Amino acid sequence: MATINFNDGAMPSVLTDVSRDSILSIFNTIFGSEPTLESTEEREGLGDGVVGIISFMGDVNYIIMLGLPKSSAIAMASKFCGFDIDYDSPDMGDVVGELANVLAGDIVARMSNEDFKVTMSLPTIMRGHDVEPLLPRGLPLVKLHFSMPEGNFTLKVAGAKSGDLVGRKPGA
Repeated sequence: MATINFNDGAMPSVLTDVSRDSILSIFNTIFGSEPTLESTEEREGLGDGVVGIISFMGDVNYIIMLGLPKSSAIAMASKFCGFDIDYDSPDMGDVVGELANVLAGDIVARMSNEDFKVTMSLPTIMRGHDVEPLLPRGLPLVKLHFSMPEGNFTLKVAGAKSGDLVGRKPGA
C-alpha cells in the first residue's frame, strides 16, 4: 500500500496523471470526443459558472474541483441528459454533481490500480461568479485547463491534510 503526504509542497504526479486520464476517458465516453489539455498555467477566473467538488480520503487526502463556465455547463448538461437544462435551475447542480461523481468514481478505480486506497465523498456544488473555495495554505494545487466542442472547463487537484477536506467527508 502506497501513501502520499504533502510535506514538500509539491503535487505528486500520480494525482495529476490519474485525474487527467480520468477526464480524458470519462468525458470521451460521455460526450463522444476527447478533451484537449490546453494548459496547466494560471488563467482568469471561472466567470459565471458551476463547480463540483469531491473529496478523497485514504492513503492520500485530496480534492478535485470540476469548474464549468456557464456556456460549457449548459452545453455539457444538454449533451449529458439529452435535453436542455436551465442554467439557473437546481437540475444544473444535479448534472454537474453527477459529472463530478462519475469522474471521481473513475479516479478511485485508477488510484486503486496505482496501489492507493481512497474513498470519495458525495459532490458539493457551488454556482456563482468566479467561485473559488478557500484552501489551506502550503498545500499543492494544480489546475488543468481543457477544451472540447462543448466548451472549456478546468479541473483543479488540491492536496489536503486529514480533517481539512473541502466539501463532504467520504460516505457523507
